[in-house]
Amino acid sequence: MEALQQFGIQMIQAIQVLSPALDGIMAFFTFLGKIEFYMIFITFLYWTVDAGLGFRVFMVLLSTDILGVALKQLLHQPRPYWVGEVKLLGGGETSYGIPSTHASDSLSVWGYLASRLKKRWLWITAAALVILISYSRLHLGVHFPHDVLAGWALGLVVLFIFLKYEKNVSAWVKSRSSNNQIGIGFAVSILFVVTGLLVNTLTASSFDPENWAHYSTEARSLTHYFTLAGAFFGALAGYVLMKSGAPFSTTGNWSLKLGRYLVGMVGMLVAMYGLDFVFSLAASDESFLGYVLRYIRYGTTTFWVMYGAPWVFLRLKLVTPPEPK
Repeated sequence: MEALQQFGIQMIQAIQVLSPALDGIMAFFTFLGKIEFYMIFITFLYWTVDAGLGFRVFMVLLSTDILGVALKQLLHQPRPYWVGEVKLLGGGETSYGIPSTHASDSLSVWGYLASRLKKRWLWITAAALVILISYSRLHLGVHFPHDVLAGWALGLVVLFIFLKYEKNVSAWVKSRSSNNQIGIGFAVSILFVVTGLLVNTLTASSFDPENWAHYSTEARSLTHYFTLAGAFFGALAGYVLMKSGAPFSTTGNWSLKLGRYLVGMVGMLVAMYGLDFVFSLAASDESFLGYVLRYIRYGTTTFWVMYGAPWVFLRLKLVTPPEPK
């Protein structure tokens, strides 16, 4: 592993020397791989383009992330600027390096969209975004080349699983009652948490070297698992209830689309950051109560996106009910 790290450090040093003018552009492409961008993009898909597609893309993202977080902690490998003479361009990272979840998320999400929509321009866009987002992680000094390659491998695995098994799994879930579907979602969310506990148990006896341990302050935190678990349960429960209690059409002129997007985003930001403020007064993140509140916070946020916002859209006449079949 040290040989790979030294090769990676030399490659990153060369990249940073050859293209310093790209610092700002690379920061932009890195943003396109962050959760903040996916919040903007997936809600846009769900509220204004195709609700079913938006929901499925979110499931792809969450599935990739839970595997990425678990692998990061199991492998517990450093980032380039933790161990070598690499410039950190932009914000630092407190999680482990391999695999790069920027690389895995971009490949699985954009690969899924391109595979489902089958548009040539989208294939080209997807390929360009995957390459540029991944390259930005090298340029900014936060990932080794092998981190990116591992991220691509993970993204390909998740993409393959979704493309091959999604229809069968979806049909099985839909054959259950709404209550059972919500129960399945809760059980899967608990599995996310159990995964985190198991990974932490398996890595408890290994320690980070002193020269980079102070960088990895949140690398073994369970908060990531509770975040993803809550987001998964809230999204699935909300989507199930939307289908039965607040079905809506994403058609309409752009003034309607913009109206519901703005209303939806305001509600989402209030849920996410309002609850963050309130809950931070009650408990620290790294406590049992903090974990539970984090689960509730992210579950509430995604529940709003999938069900609460459409319910409000219908009352404000920002959407029309779907045509009867």
